[in-house]
Amino acid sequence: MTQQPTAHAVVTEQVDAFNTHDLERFLATYAQDVVVVGVTPEPIVGKDALRAFYGPRLATGDVHCTIDASVAYGDRWVVAREIVSTSNGSGETIATFEVQDGVITRASMLKA
Repeated sequence: MTQQPTAHAVVTEQVDAFNTHDLERFLATYAQDVVVVGVTPEPIVGKDALRAFYGPRLATGDVHCTIDASVAYGDRWVVAREIVSTSNGSGETIATFEVQDGVITRASMLKA
C-alpha cells in the first residue's frame, strides 16, 4: 500500500509547479472535480476549467507565488499566506486547501 503525500506536501508541489509554469504538473495536484473560489467572480469547477484559467497565466512565465507562512490542520487542510507576483506588482492572499487522496479537492482564496 502506497502512502499518500501529506496535505502540506501536495500544496508545496502545487506551488512549485506554479512557479516553474508547468501546467500539467500543476493540474496533477488537483482532483478532477476540484472547486476553487475567490480567484474569479464565479467558482472554478473542475480540472478543465482550471486548465482554461491557469493555462494562459502560466504560459506567460510572469507569475510567481511564495508561501510566507502555512499551517496544516489535521491531515487534510492547509492554510497559507501567499504572496503572488506578476510584472504588474504583487498581492497577498490567504489560501485554504482541502487535500484528500493526495490531491486538492477544494481551494479558497481571500485576496487582501
